Amino acid sequence: MNRLLPLFFLAILLLSACSSGKKALTRGDYYSSVLKAVNRLRQSPNNKKAAETLAYAYPELISYNQDRIRQLSSSNNPFRWESVIELYKELNHAYDEVLRAPAASRVIRDPQSFRNEEDDALDYAAEARYDQGQIELDKSMMLEDRNAAKVAYRHFQKAFDLKPSFRDAEAKMLEARELATVYVLIEPIPIHSQKFGLTNEFFQNQMTEYIKNNTFSPFVEFFTLAEFDATGQQPDHVIQMIFDDFVVGQARIKEKVEERSADSVVVGQVEVVENGETVKKDVYGTVTAKMHRFEKTLTSSGLLDFRIYKPNRQELLSQKKFPGTYRWSDRWGYFNGDERALTKDDKRYLNHDREVATPSAQALFIEFTKPIFNQVTSYVKNYYERF
Repeated sequence: MNRLLPLFFLAILLLSACSSGKKALTRGDYYSSVLKAVNRLRQSPNNKKAAETLAYAYPELISYNQDRIRQLSSSNNPFRWESVIELYKELNHAYDEVLRAPAASRVIRDPQSFRNEEDDALDYAAEARYDQGQIELDKSMMLEDRNAAKVAYRHFQKAFDLKPSFRDAEAKMLEARELATVYVLIEPIPIHSQKFGLTNEFFQNQMTEYIKNNTFSPFVEFFTLAEFDATGQQPDHVIQMIFDDFVVGQARIKEKVEERSADSVVVGQVEVVENGETVKKDVYGTVTAKMHRFEKTLTSSGLLDFRIYKPNRQELLSQKKFPGTYRWSDRWGYFNGDERALTKDDKRYLNHDREVATPSAQALFIEFTKPIFNQVTSYVKNYYERF
C-alpha cells in the first residue's frame, strides 16, 4: 500500500501542472496556457504554479499575436483581415478572463484590451469581402454568369456576417442570390382515366409540398403553375411528370383444395372390464378434412415519366422513368370434415370465411404512387443540390 503513495502524489503533481497551463506553455500554446492558468486560479487563488504560468504566458501571448498581426497586415491576401480578427479575439478574450478572475488580476495588474483594433479589423475584413462581391456581381451581370453571382452572394454574405451594418451588404447579398437562382416550374400532372374516375391530386400535392418545402440549394426555387400565373415569374427549368401507363386493381384469385388427415386422434371411447371393474378407454384413429383455401391479389402499378426541360421545351436537361407497384391481398377459406385434421396455416385462413371488400381504385392508385414519390423526390434532391 505504501508503495502506491508516491505514484498517487506524482499523479496529483502532473494533474496540477496540466491544469495550471504549464503543459500548454511548453508547447508554445500561449492562448491555452493563459486560459488554463486563469481557470486554475479561480479554483485555487493561491496556486503558485498557475500564477507563474500566467505571469509568463500572458505577455508572450500579446507579443506573439501582435507579431502575427503585423505579418498578416503586410501580406497580399485580400482576406487577411479575417485571420487578424481571430488573433484580436484571442487577446480580448484573454483580457476578459483575467479581469473576471481576482487572483489573475493580482498577477496581471494591467491587462491590455484590443477592442478598437478588433473593430477596425472587422471593418477592413467586411470591406474586402464587399469589394470582391461587387467585382463578381458586375461580372455576373455583364456575362450573365450564374456562377459569378453565386460567388458574389457568398462574399456579400460573409461581409454581412462580419458586420451586419456594413453598407448595403444585405441588399447586395439578396441581389446576387436572385441573379444566381434557378427558378423551376412544376407543371400539373395529367391523369386520363374516365374508366376509373381517378384523380392524382394526392400525389400532386405531396410531390409539390415536398419539393417546395425542402431546401436543396439556396440558389433553387420551385413554384407551381398557379404561382406562375400570379407572379409572372419566368422559369429557367420546367419539371414535367406524366404517367406513361398504369393499371389499377388487376385481380387474381387462386383456389386450392387439399385433403388433410391426422393420426392418433381420439375418435371415441369403449368400456372394458379390468380387474372385475368396468372402465372407459379412449379409441384412437385417423381423422380427415377437405380444406378449401382462397387467395385474392390486386396488383396496381404504373410508370412515371419524369423530365426537366428548358422553357418552351427547347432543351431536355434530364429524363428518367420511375416504376411503382402495390399488391393488396386477402385470403379466406372453409373446410369439410374434422377440424382436428387441419394445420396451423389452414386455421389462419379460417379467420374469415368469405372475401372482404376490396380497396377503391383511388386508394390503390395512391398506394402504387408512394414508391414513385420516394424515387422522384430523391432524384430531384440529387439533381438540384449541385446548383
